[in-house]
Amino acid sequence: MKHPWLSGILTGAVVAVIAIVFTENIHAQGGRSATGGRIACVDLGVAFNEYQRTKDLEEEIAKLREQLQTEEQQRRQQLDARMAEIDRLAMDDPTRRDRLKELFDMQVELGVWAEAKAAHLARETAIWYIRTYEEVVAKTTEIAERDGYDMVFYKDQFEPISMELEAIKQQMRMNKLLYAHPSVDLTQTVLDKLNADYRAQPRTDMLYVP
Repeated sequence: MKHPWLSGILTGAVVAVIAIVFTENIHAQGGRSATGGRIACVDLGVAFNEYQRTKDLEEEIAKLREQLQTEEQQRRQQLDARMAEIDRLAMDDPTRRDRLKELFDMQVELGVWAEAKAAHLARETAIWYIRTYEEVVAKTTEIAERDGYDMVFYKDQFEPISMELEAIKQQMRMNKLLYAHPSVDLTQTVLDKLNADYRAQPRTDMLYVP
């Protein structure tokens, strides 16, 4: 029986061995390969998550979610109060039908409102995550060009997100860089540059949910 995923892992292992030898050669030559190229790596997860913009963005998201939850709770309390009023009416009360229709419209409005707010917040958040990622890449490029690096690889830490076998296999396949000497790790340099440039600007809100 063929195991394509295993083949992929073995191929990755071969590449990793070559990368280790290549990296050791570079380290011995002061970060420069035998062909003259320089390589480095950045732990994108650390750079992204420890970036002050990301932390500020997460803070804004939490505040907005809290505000939306508070408003939704208030609207639901109004609905419950209206429903209690209707329940106290006699079944032959001439106003009962109109009030039930009004209650139904309020319930529909609340559902549409909650769904629209959640969708808008999700979209705003996604847009800012994309922009932040692009900013991390741009700063990495700036530092790489400044310091004479020809390639910068994505560095990641393998931490199983589940014990489901297929998910583990997928993570193994996605992990492209298995080793890099600390001397070619630009993560802290990129992070310091990101935070220095960001903190030099006036703080403004990033998210807007009408």
